[in-house]
Amino acid sequence: MTENKLYQPNWQDIMTHRLPEWYDNCKLGIFVHWGLYSVPAWSEVTWELGAEPSDVEWFTHNPYAEWYLNTMRIPNSPAQKRHYEVYGKDYPYERFTEGFTCEKWDPDAWAALFKEAGAGYVVLTTKHHDGFCLYPSAYTDYNSMRLGPKRDLMGDLTQAVRAKGLRMGAYYSGLFDWTTYPYPKTRHGGGEYDNTFAFADYSYRQATEVVDMYKPSVLWNDIGWPRKGIEDLPYLFAHYYNNVEGGLINDRWSCPWYDYSTAEYLHGTRSLDKKWEMCRGLGLSFGYNQTEGPDTVLSGHALVRLLVEYVSHNGNLLINVGPRADGTIPEIQAERLQALGSWLKRHGDAIYETRIWKDRQHDKLENGADAYYTRKGRDLYAIIAGLHTGWHNITLPIAEGSFPVEVRDEYPVHLYLPGYFG
Repeated sequence: MTENKLYQPNWQDIMTHRLPEWYDNCKLGIFVHWGLYSVPAWSEVTWELGAEPSDVEWFTHNPYAEWYLNTMRIPNSPAQKRHYEVYGKDYPYERFTEGFTCEKWDPDAWAALFKEAGAGYVVLTTKHHDGFCLYPSAYTDYNSMRLGPKRDLMGDLTQAVRAKGLRMGAYYSGLFDWTTYPYPKTRHGGGEYDNTFAFADYSYRQATEVVDMYKPSVLWNDIGWPRKGIEDLPYLFAHYYNNVEGGLINDRWSCPWYDYSTAEYLHGTRSLDKKWEMCRGLGLSFGYNQTEGPDTVLSGHALVRLLVEYVSHNGNLLINVGPRADGTIPEIQAERLQALGSWLKRHGDAIYETRIWKDRQHDKLENGADAYYTRKGRDLYAIIAGLHTGWHNITLPIAEGSFPVEVRDEYPVHLYLPGYFG
């Protein structure tokens, strides 16, 4: 049991749950979007979420490759036109199980890469909105044990990740399942989706199944939860907290409770009072998109800077990789994770196990560089970004005198101010 407490299935008791310290300490997680959509591996390269001109534009020209099934259902969308040209008008999405072979997949190599990146947890899509499960669900044959690779992908990755000392989490799409809803989604919000008692029960049973089979350290629901099943959630959460030591849930459940909030690209807000997490792809898509390249994929430098910015503002970064259908992680994505891990080996003291300085998170320095602040007990760290290579004398608005620092590769550097807080 978590915290030696047996949680009761009511909101009053659920809301006494405390954020596990491990989550606030590790700062970095790896999101993995992998599924049948990894076979066509295609979407347009358009906007970051939050920058789209309208709902119609977003869904018709969706940059998320994992939304391929929905986008190809929109009449005359580029995705539909491409699907007809490449696969044929009568080629159903379900046939992508034939190409989802995972024949080159090495879960131990994935886990080693995630460890090298400096991550503390991993979250895999056990079921995305297309309804295909990456584990042997007892409630549908539309899963990776029956079809495609005929493997328990969640189980194999969970074992490999935990063997590296990382925590394993599970993403689950509780509100959307496009196998039950044949029409395309064309606006934000989930009100038009299947909200029968039968579907709510299906989501509840599968989420409980994932908890019982894998004991995920993070239970990461997406979009929302069926309205007919909201009253079931205290039972699901109590069962989860009582059976997973140090477990926590995100805020996408359409209910009054969450352990931490989420942001996605430009959508969502930061909070200095409540723990939050930024989830985003290395590029514009979560699922593998073969049309993306260096012009849209974050550089190593940009990735480090995002982590620094979010951590200084009370956030974690859940950075996504989108593997190919054969189980390999694209080289450009692996390189970016390795660059982040290399930086963390040198500057991780200023990131891991730190907390925010509520009075001050960021300063723009006179030389145009940026200073981001984190603290650990009485000690303060200033992470300086935006300097060119060479020696610099850094003057901080918060301290007297200057601090000499050497920048070797234009990545951020950190200054250590022990005992700053007395």
